[in-house]
Amino acid sequence: MNKFIEISVYTFIFHILCYVLWLLIVVPAEGPADIQALGSLVYLPNAGRVLPVIFFGWQAIPAVLAAEFLEWEVLWQGAEFYRTVIATTVSTAAVLASWCIFYLLGVDLNQSDVLKSTNWKHVFLFIFFTAGLNGLGNGAWYAFIHEVNDPLISLRFLVGDVVGATIMLILLVFFYPMFKNFQK
Repeated sequence: MNKFIEISVYTFIFHILCYVLWLLIVVPAEGPADIQALGSLVYLPNAGRVLPVIFFGWQAIPAVLAAEFLEWEVLWQGAEFYRTVIATTVSTAAVLASWCIFYLLGVDLNQSDVLKSTNWKHVFLFIFFTAGLNGLGNGAWYAFIHEVNDPLISLRFLVGDVVGATIMLILLVFFYPMFKNFQK
């Protein structure tokens, strides 16, 4: 199979899985918080956008964008179209900008044997950097939409993105050997 198509399929499925887990487990657990206006404190889908880009590169970005549009327009069915399109575009642009900056700086994100030889300091730096850009971008956008100038919205996006990506990364590290054994 063409490598781009294979990466796109894996990325799309992983992103949808992260979103559905977030929708079924985290959203009810967060209670009556207005996630549409504030953002989630444990945003698992951030792992679906960040981790594939870390491990597969820029080729994962079109699948991330497609998955986010499907999730927010079909599965969520909450806000007006332009709100979710802009927020999704800001989030994906934050990942693309982070990847470009890391690439131009020569920061090595992946090596052979994806989880064994990975430079974890760079992975976490990428997660924090992407979450920061996403928090600033979406915080500004939400301040414009909801006309509330609250820096806690940006902080909430940052914390939610970091916590969500970290939880999914830890789960991947634990479950990776099990899936590897099934392939044999």
